[in-house]
Order: sequence, then C-alpha cells, then structure tokens
Amino acid sequence: MRRVESGTVGRPRLVALLDEGVQRRLLTVVADAGFGKSTLLGSWAAGRACAWHTVRAEDGSLSAMVSGLVGALRRQVPELDTIPAELQSPRGPDADAEQQTRALAYAALLADALDANLSNDLVLVLDDLHELDPAAPATKLVEGLIRTAPPNLHVVVASRTPMPFGIDRLRGRGQVLEIDATALAFTVAETLAVLENVLGDGTEDLAEPLQSAVHGWPAAVRLAVEALRTAPADQRATRLRRALRSDGPLYDYLAEEVFAAEPPAVRRLVAGVAVLPRFGAELCKAIGLTDSAETLQQLRTRGLLVSAGEDDGYELNPLVKNFATDRLVVDDQELTELSLRAGQWFESVGEHRDALACYQAVDAARAARMLTERGQAMVSGGMAETVVAAVGALPAELRDAAMDQLEGEARQVLGDWQGAMECFDRIIEPEGEIPVAIAWRLGLIHHLRGQTDVAIATYQRGRIDGRHPTDEALLQAWWAGAHWLRGEFEECRALITAAYETAKVSGDDRALAIVHTVLAMLAAVDSDPRGNSSHYVRALEHAERAGDLLQAIRIRVNRSSHHISEGDYALGLQELDIALELADRAGFAVFRALALNNRGEALLRLGRLDEAIGELEASRALYQKLESKRVAQPLSVLGEVYRQRGDRALARACFEEAIPMAEETRDMQSLVPSLAGLARVLAVEEPERAAELAALARQAVDYGPVLGLSGALVALGWVTLHAGNQTGAAATAAEAAAISRKRRDRAGLADALELYAAAGGGEVLHEVLNIRRELGDQLGEARAELMLAGRTNGPEGRELALRAHQQFLAAGATRYAAAALATSDATGPAPVRIECLGGFRVLRAGKAIQLGEWPSKKARDLLKILVARRCHPVARVQLLDLLWPDQDESVASPRLSVALSTVRSVLDPNKRYPPDGFVGADRATIWLDGEQTAVDVELFLHDAREGLNTGDLRLLRAAEAAYSGDFLEEDVFADWAAGMREEARALYVRVARVLAERGRRDPDAAAGYLLRILQRDQYDERAHLGLVSAFQASGAHGEARRAYRTYVQRMAELEVEPAPCPGVPTRL
Repeated sequence: MRRVESGTVGRPRLVALLDEGVQRRLLTVVADAGFGKSTLLGSWAAGRACAWHTVRAEDGSLSAMVSGLVGALRRQVPELDTIPAELQSPRGPDADAEQQTRALAYAALLADALDANLSNDLVLVLDDLHELDPAAPATKLVEGLIRTAPPNLHVVVASRTPMPFGIDRLRGRGQVLEIDATALAFTVAETLAVLENVLGDGTEDLAEPLQSAVHGWPAAVRLAVEALRTAPADQRATRLRRALRSDGPLYDYLAEEVFAAEPPAVRRLVAGVAVLPRFGAELCKAIGLTDSAETLQQLRTRGLLVSAGEDDGYELNPLVKNFATDRLVVDDQELTELSLRAGQWFESVGEHRDALACYQAVDAARAARMLTERGQAMVSGGMAETVVAAVGALPAELRDAAMDQLEGEARQVLGDWQGAMECFDRIIEPEGEIPVAIAWRLGLIHHLRGQTDVAIATYQRGRIDGRHPTDEALLQAWWAGAHWLRGEFEECRALITAAYETAKVSGDDRALAIVHTVLAMLAAVDSDPRGNSSHYVRALEHAERAGDLLQAIRIRVNRSSHHISEGDYALGLQELDIALELADRAGFAVFRALALNNRGEALLRLGRLDEAIGELEASRALYQKLESKRVAQPLSVLGEVYRQRGDRALARACFEEAIPMAEETRDMQSLVPSLAGLARVLAVEEPERAAELAALARQAVDYGPVLGLSGALVALGWVTLHAGNQTGAAATAAEAAAISRKRRDRAGLADALELYAAAGGGEVLHEVLNIRRELGDQLGEARAELMLAGRTNGPEGRELALRAHQQFLAAGATRYAAAALATSDATGPAPVRIECLGGFRVLRAGKAIQLGEWPSKKARDLLKILVARRCHPVARVQLLDLLWPDQDESVASPRLSVALSTVRSVLDPNKRYPPDGFVGADRATIWLDGEQTAVDVELFLHDAREGLNTGDLRLLRAAEAAYSGDFLEEDVFADWAAGMREEARALYVRVARVLAERGRRDPDAAAGYLLRILQRDQYDERAHLGLVSAFQASGAHGEARRAYRTYVQRMAELEVEPAPCPGVPTRL
C-alpha cells in the first residue's frame, strides 16, 4: 500500500463517498495528474482491510499483472502464494493467440481463491490503471476479476483516463460509484487547510484567490504553497499574484519557483533520481547522491516524492519527474556514471531487471555482458519478457549465436514459439547435426502443431554425444512420443529405452517426466493397464516437482484417456477439469483442444450427448483456429456421437472429413476410429456395399494394437453381420472381447458382447445391461434394453421397449427413441414416416428406405420440397423452376412426371395403397398427403405450438425431444428449405427456453435445453447466462467458469459488454 504522507489534508466529504463506494462492486476515481487520487486513497485505505497495487507500464503483460495482484492480495489471502511459481513456467505455443482466454482463466482463479478464503470484506485498490493499454491482456484480467469476484471484494480504480472497458451494465445495476476531477478539486476550505499546514495561521486571505486561480487543482495548490514557504509573511500575497499571472504552464512555473530556492544538492538529487527506475536511501548513498535518508523523507513530506510501495523505496511525483527531466540540467557524463553505478548496485542485490534497465540507458555493451552472464537465470526467474526486449534492443555487433539462443529460449517460455523458431533457425545450418538443446525445442514446436513428420526429422538432427544428458533425454523421449502417435511402436520402444537410461543419469525431473509418460503410452498399447497407471503417477510427480506445466497438462489429459477407457468417467472428467484450467492459464491451446475432445468422449459414454457435442465443437473450432491437422480427433468422436444419436448423415460427414487428415499425419488415434465408424454407418445405409465396407473395417483392424483396436474389430463384426455372416461376426466379437478384458476396457467389452448377442453367439445381453448400468452409459443401456425387448414377448417386452424409449429421449437420441416406441406399440409403425429434422430419411412400416432404393436424386428432392411446403399443393410450374431451373418446360415437365412416379413407387413398392395414397396430384399441382403420411417436422410444429399456447409440459417435452436437428441439414443452401428451417428453429428455441426456465429445480435438465439452444445460436445471451447458473446450481463450478468465459468471448466478438457472472450476487 502507498504510504500516507504526513501533513495530508483531511477530506471528510470524499472519505464519505469512498465509504459509500466500497459497498459496491466497483469504485472509480478518475482525474488527470495532480488531483490527489493516490494521496486520497492512501490516507483513506490506511485504516481498512485493503490490498494495494500500483500499476506500472510493465504490468501490461499478463504474468506481470497477475504477479502484482497476487503480491497485493496474498497478505489477506495467503493461499494465493502458489500462483507466482506457476507464472514462471514456460507458456504454451498459443499463449499470444489465447491471451483473452488466459486472462479470464486467471481472473477466475483469483476470484475462486478469494471466494473460498475471504470471510470479511476486502478492498483492492488499483492505482494508476491508465498505465495499461486498453487492448492489453492485463486489462482483460482486471475486467474479468471485477465481473467474477465474490461480493466481499470491492475494487477501487484510480486512473487518469476513463475505464478501458464497458461498465454500463454494472452502472445500471447500481454497482458502480464514480468520483471525478470535479469532486477531487480542493474547495476554498481545503485550500486554506493546506496553507495552514505549511505556513501556519494568518493565510485566510490567500485561500480564495489561490483556489479560484487554479480551480482547486490540488497539485498546483500544493506547489504554490511550497513556493510561498520561503517568502516573508508580508510578501506572500505579492509572490502568489506574480506566480498566478504566469503566461507559461502553471505547474512548471511554480516548480521553477520551488526548486530555485532549493540547495544545489537537492536539485542534483532530484535530477539524478529522475533517470532511475526507483530509488531508496541505500541506493542514493551508494551512488553518491545523498547520505541522508532524512532528506528523502522531507521531500516526500513536501509531496515532491511519493512512496513506490511498502518496501520499494520512492518515486518522483510524475509531474515533478517531467519537470526534472526537462528543466533541471545535470552534466550528461555525470548522469551516465550515476546510471552505471545504480546498475551495479541493483545487480549486486539481485535486482536484475532494474540493473538491466540502467545499463540499457547508457551502455549497450554492459547490457550484453549482463545478458550473457545472467540471461538464463532471468528467464528461469520469470523475466523472459525483459530478456526478449533487451536482446532485441542490442546493436547488431553485440548479437551472436548465444544471444539468438537466449532470445529463442525466452520466446519459447513466453509462448512465442514462432518467434523462438525464427531465432533457432538463425543459428542452425540447413543440414547436418544441430545442438541438442535447440533440436528438441525446435522439434517440439512442430510436434505440438501436429506436424510429426517434420518433428521427427528435426529430432533426428540433434547431436547426441553424452555431454548434455538432460537435453538428450528430452530429445529422445519427445522423439519416441512422435513415433507412438504414428503407430510406429518399435521405433518408439527403442528410443524410450535409451532416453530412460540417459534420464536416470541426468536425474532431471523434466526428462524423467516425459520418459515415464511415453512408457505409460506404450503400456496402454501393450494392454498393461497397471503399468500405464504406475508410469503416469511417476510422470506427474516428476513434472510437478520440475514445475513443468506443459508436461503436467499433457499427463493429466493422457491419464483422463486411461480413466475413460476403464469406464471411470468421473475420474477422467476430474483430471480434465484440472488440465483445462492449467491449459487455459498457460496458453496451451493444443492441450485445451485435446482435453475438450476427451471430455466429449467421456460425456458421450455417459449419454450426455448435447454436452458432448458442445465440447467437441469447441475442440474442433480451436484446432481449426490453430490450423492443426489434429482436428481429426474431435471430428472422429463427433462422428461417433452423431452415429449413436442416429444422425447418420452428420456422422458420415464427420468421419469422411477426419480420415484424409488423419492419414496425412498418420494419426492412428483418429484414423482407426474414423474408419471403423464410417464402416458402421455405411453398413446400415448401404448394405449392398458389403465387400467394400468389410475392406474398410479390415483396414482399421490391420493398423495393429492401437488404442482403437477393439472398436475396429467390433465395426468389422457389424459389417460382417450386415452381410449375413453370423459366424464370422461372432468370432470377431469374441476377439474384441478378449482384447477389451485384457485392457480393462469395460465399455469395449460391452460393445463386443452386444455384437456377440446380435450374431446369435449366446445369451449375454443381461451381462451387457449390467455393464452399461455400472458405467452409467444411458445410450448403451437403452440399446441393450431394446435388444432384449425384441427377444421378450408380452408386457415385459413392451415395458423394456418403453424404458429404452425414455432413455433414448433423455440422451437426445430421438430417432432411436422413435424406434423403441414403435417396438412397444401394439398397433405397429406408420405405413410411411418422413424424417426431416437432422437429416432426411424415409421409413416404410418402420424400416428405413436405403439410399440405393432411390433411383433418382430429383425424386428425393421432390419429396423434400413437398414436405417444406407443409403438405400444401405446389404448382407444377413452381416445381419445374425449383428442380430444373435451366430446362425448358417441354423438357422438364416429363421429368417431373417421372420423378412423381418414382416417389410413389419408392413409398409403396408393392402397390398396397392407391396411387395417390401418399402423394396426390392433379393437372396443375402436386401435394403430400399429411393425413396418410407421418412427417416429423409437422408433428414437432403441432406439439410446439400447442405446448406454448397451453403451457402443457407434456407437449413441450415431446416437441423438444422430436427436434433432432435443423430441417434438412444436408440441404443448407436450398432456398426452398430455408423458410421451414428458420421457422422450426425459432420455435424450437422458444420451447427449449420455456423448458429451461420451468425446470430450474432440475439444473442438469435445464443445462441440456440451454446447450441445445446454443448449438443453434452461439450468441444467445440469455442461454449463456442461464447455462452458467444451471452449472453452478448443480455444483459443476469448473464447467460454470468455462461457460462464463465462453460467454464473455462470444460477447467480445459482437463488441457487447458482458454481464457480471451470475454466480456473483448483487449487493448494495
């Protein structure tokens, strides 16, 4: 906290305003220099529970600002002590691109720590906030803290400029009190108090003319009074009138008056310290400016110096500093010597940043010497930004390979991996060996970008000669990991064996962490779950001991995969919550994307499909932003979500997009599941391609013992079964089950047994059902119950089918829910059902019409258009324009007749109904008979409108469940589908919002509805804020934090001020 100057004038009216202001979330004190903001706040805060941070220009970086805030707050909240160590860890390659995410993550971290540990009100003063650029990440940090802080933290901001972010919403809620220059200006009474403090009694006649002349500007009042200090009492009025008649800048004139009366030693002292970053009595004595601490204290008392903090010595008053720099003349040689002596003193006491600043001002060679000797220590000590700036400022003749390497390592620590690569590239030759320390760092940049081929080529160039065991172990281990990603397990095994021996020699925790990580990955493909778990435990211990955030995040993400594969989804999600928070703060967007992917997979296994889609879409978007081929991973899992939800068109699109990218990078974790998933989708849609699909599934299996092997075998089994080979399918299922048992993969075992039962291999469905229930797998449980229902007669079978129907509905798998309901319905399915929500599908008597049964795409389009026209008659002329816009009517009209005939033939191939039983026609129009044909979008519209009009929850829930996707998603560019799509989507959002609002007592259900709204409109503010509240109500605080950060980012894209976090109650 800034120390209170003696002789400070009491200002009770402003103190009352401050006391009122700190009952609110934010108090702003905004005025230009010299209005006494810091003095006022310092005297007011002295008797209160208060944390104080004076913002400096270097606080613009996120790490500096977080460190400053932690330093201020930890006196009241010691639990924050662990954060500074984290800040010194290397940042991710995406730290610059993800500055907003990092800032909001740190704001949430601080807010959570304060919420958990603050029992009483605390005031946080941020002085000189104008030092921050409005676009700086530190500004976003301050904004995030204000919006998410607990109600007993009150933020006071002092600044020369208005707040650098919007506060209109806070102001509108009565959560802001603002004090400006008008309020800060001295009154006549306060001006008189200053006169009496300095000059004593008898100054009443001076107060009003002084206050009027300077308009109450406190700095001018104080300096004018100082100028009168040496004047005899009878000459004060005359001197004051002369000073106030100055034609030049008033403050400079008054300062000239003051310093003209000072002894030369004081003038030299002020001019000398003006060039120093900060100073104190010990430094001034060491460099020969003054021997007297009392002199400094007197200058502070007079307002010419201000305290730089409790332990940081002094700074010149900003206005005095400007005056001293411009007006107080000191010999240049003397100033140079003062700066050098100050640099030596700072260096001797370990203040490297200040020492470097002094050297840089006067002697580049000394700055280069210091960087050579102390640069590595400065980088590891959290001063990488200072090092980068200092190296960049060196003249060309002082830059050498060592400086390039130092800058490269510093940039990598800061997350500027592209800049680091450019530095390293300046050092290395195009071919041949390169220093091992550069090789592994440069290779890692490509590795984390998903460019494993380039990474391996770079690792291969590293010079391994036993001289640098730590760097050599790191290189070999990362190199081994790259081979593992490509499914090259023997190469991986050979390299990690060598790396393990080298790491043991070095004893370095970073090296041992990566070695045990790769050994754990190998144990996974070797079907050794105990070894996998053991190595990850040891890897995390080493990574945390080393303070290596990159590896700690990676290990937690990898361990989540291990937990998910064993069916412990809760533990997997717990690991991912930690990993995501660390990745957000450190700027490892690539690991954030991977963690979101793994969360999506866990949520899929739990049947929480809407949440899974949200996480996977976020992962996909982040990988695409990074231009990473690893986007194949979320695409693969997203395809599986859609497949299990029954949206085969979307599933197929995802798998087909993922496969070529995964093939290019040999990403086996994405390629094998994508091939397997595509084979399963096509086996249902196009069974006539049995041989081709079998080859596709066999390709997935032939990649060997990758993590997706059991899933690939199950896919092969289903393709085999669809081709009519029950024996082959059962044998493949048995092989998949054996692998799953060995790997403790209970979900994989249930998948294999489900296939085994379908192939007639035995009565194992009850075992499948038990496994699914133990895992909490709603979808798997529903599938098993539906299969059992098909084998169980009477009421028991119908009960099983109805239970499966409810499970499918709860998970959002509406198409499977409809199939289950049809199984339970004694009346049987509708003769023709047309599904257009989430994709186009037609069912005859409950069985889907395969794509191959449609001889004409135009016939399918004709049926879609008739559905889009709400079963109303459509003029033949209009249909001709829509289907054949470039054809003459004489040519197109016969084609329309053929298309109509085709539609009728496909819907009723056995001629069981009259020709116009489903599609009617006359000479002028064609229509779909809605009475004879069940159309999902029509049923949805009916239930939605009735439910909204009557408030009937049963109808609303039925409508919400029926909306499995937008109308004709595959025809997104067809104008004739747009009207129906927008109408249905808008109606769905209304239904989902009503259900969310009426379901507040069930926050999990409410969250599901809100997530579905956001899938359709990512900028829906009410849905975002409702989702945050729902997560908080259900105790999912980590998800609530991430949801709020996503909301803030969406509002930033629209340049809209975000609302405060809903979890922070309003308090007046």
